Amino acid sequence: MITERRHQLILQQLKSSHVLTIQDLVRLTNASVSTIRRDLVHLEKKQLLIRIHGGCKTTNSSLSEEPKVAQRQRLSLPQKQLIAQYAVTLVQDNEVIFLDSGTTVQKMIPELTHLKHLLVVTNSVDNGSLLADFQIRTIVLGGSLRALTKATVGANVLTYLNNCHLDRAFMGTNGFDSVHGYTTPDPDESAVKSLVIRQADQAYILADSSKYQQTRFSKFAELADADLITDHLTTAAYQQLRHYTKIMEVKK
Repeated sequence: MITERRHQLILQQLKSSHVLTIQDLVRLTNASVSTIRRDLVHLEKKQLLIRIHGGCKTTNSSLSEEPKVAQRQRLSLPQKQLIAQYAVTLVQDNEVIFLDSGTTVQKMIPELTHLKHLLVVTNSVDNGSLLADFQIRTIVLGGSLRALTKATVGANVLTYLNNCHLDRAFMGTNGFDSVHGYTTPDPDESAVKSLVIRQADQAYILADSSKYQQTRFSKFAELADADLITDHLTTAAYQQLRHYTKIMEVKK
C-alpha cells in the first residue's frame, strides 16, 4: 500500500474511533509496526494526530470525549502493568480498599490474591466479575450502569459510599495537570470518584504519563487530594507537579 493511501486510512479510522493502538493500525493497513510508527511520527509533525503510548489519538478531542473500555485496555499496557504492580505493594492484610473502573486499576486484581482478609469495594461491573474469578471478597455497588466504562453511578452509589470507611482507594483518571487537577468526562462518575477520595484514609491516582496535560469536562479532585502513581514524567513535569502532590514514578 502506498504511503499516501495508508495515511488516509489512518486518519479516516481515527476520525471515527478517536483512539487507536499500533496493532489496530497494523491490521488496518497490513503494514509493519516500524512502518506504522514512522507514519505516526510523520502525521504528528503535520499536527494531524497525537502520539500516545501504544498508539495515537485525534487532535480535536473534546472535553467530553471518552474512549470505550476495550480501546483503553489496549493502550500503554507495559506502563499500566508496572503501575498496578507497584500499587498492590501499598495494600496490607485486613484492609478495605476501593477499586474504580480504570483499566490500570483493573490490572491490580490478579496481584491481590496473596492478601489476607481483604475486602474490595468497586463500582465497576467488569472489575467485580474479575475479582470474583480470583475469589477476592468483593462488594459491587448497585446503581445506573454507564455503557462506556461499565461503572455504576448515581444516588444509590453515593448513598452507600457515604456510610463507608475505606483504608485505601485506587482510582483512574482521564487527565491531570497542575491547573485543572484530576478530570474525567462524565459528571456522575466524577461525583463517585470525589466521594470515594473523601471516604478513604489514603487515595491514589494510577495514571500513565500520556494522561499528563490532558483535561476533561469534570474535575473530581485536586492534585493534593491523592498521591500520583505513574510510569515516567519529564523532568519539567515532575518539578512542577511535586509542589502539589506526592509522586511515585515506577520504572523498569
